[in-house]
Amino acid sequence: MRKPIHSIIWLLLFGFALSLFLPKEVSARPLGEQISTPSQLIAVVNNLRISNGLPALSVHPILNQAAQSQADYMAATGNVTHTRPGGITYTQQLLALGFPLAGDLSLGGFRAENILYSNGYLNWNGVPPGWQDAAHMNTMLSGNFTHIGAGISQGANNAFYYAVDTAAATGSGQMQDNASTILTSVPGGVGDSAGVSQFMVPVAVSTARADGDVMHTVQYGQSLWSIAIEYGTTIKNIQALNNLGEYMVVYQGQQLLVLKAATQPALSVAQVTMTPMLTETPIPTATFSASPTPMQVSVSPTSETAETAAPTSTSSSRILVVVLILAAFVGASMAVWLIRDPSSS
Repeated sequence: MRKPIHSIIWLLLFGFALSLFLPKEVSARPLGEQISTPSQLIAVVNNLRISNGLPALSVHPILNQAAQSQADYMAATGNVTHTRPGGITYTQQLLALGFPLAGDLSLGGFRAENILYSNGYLNWNGVPPGWQDAAHMNTMLSGNFTHIGAGISQGANNAFYYAVDTAAATGSGQMQDNASTILTSVPGGVGDSAGVSQFMVPVAVSTARADGDVMHTVQYGQSLWSIAIEYGTTIKNIQALNNLGEYMVVYQGQQLLVLKAATQPALSVAQVTMTPMLTETPIPTATFSASPTPMQVSVSPTSETAETAAPTSTSSSRILVVVLILAAFVGASMAVWLIRDPSSS
């Protein structure tokens, strides 16, 4: 009667031991978050802002509409471009849709756009490499902007096109007086060609004064982000030096103390590599060049990084397991012998 029990115990122990040495299937999973909806794209951009000490941007239906229409246009044409259908500008599109755009409208106003495409859905593992330059980062991290919208569209050959639109609304929420003039003007002005970002006067790096202080005069379209990048410092340092607290908005003509105790002319970002805010993490790709002519952004397909996990073991650990299994076998045999039916002996 006890033989079946004895056999079952031995089989269970043998199966357990065998399972320890059989190779286990390893599955690869993509890192990061797969972006398949506009709301997900908005969320990762706002999370980036929050991680850098900035408030999240409010979602605006007009910016959503503008971004989605641009994503659809890119998917339909197969081109990654800021150009709008019919030759109108991004600024004119926003005004035509009724967005109360702030800033100098003759220079395009305070609005910006990042675009890219990827083979398959974008895997957000950090900021895409093509969005890590000053202009593209300014689209997502400028303290001047108040609202955001996004669009995603699928084109041929499983290509997905992405657009992130950000802009600043007027304080009154009303259109500016010259909006109708800008809306009906012929495209082609300086602001119209700004493409990725609102027209922004390039940051000219100032040299240190005799006392070592470096002062910067804010020009049109510049933000704490773009200023910090060019001076190789951080937004937190500029805020502290100027008693700004957590305030992120700067205005044209404002004098900022950006560095102290500088003994040499301030280095530009081309000469020193420093992180302008807290941290950013790299990821698919777009290349941007600013010029006074209409531009296009060319992007290379994204590639997902896979993470694999393989079982590890050493010879010593295998020997230890075998010893333990043999000990279990002996113990099981003793237990069976001790509980055997006396009448069977």
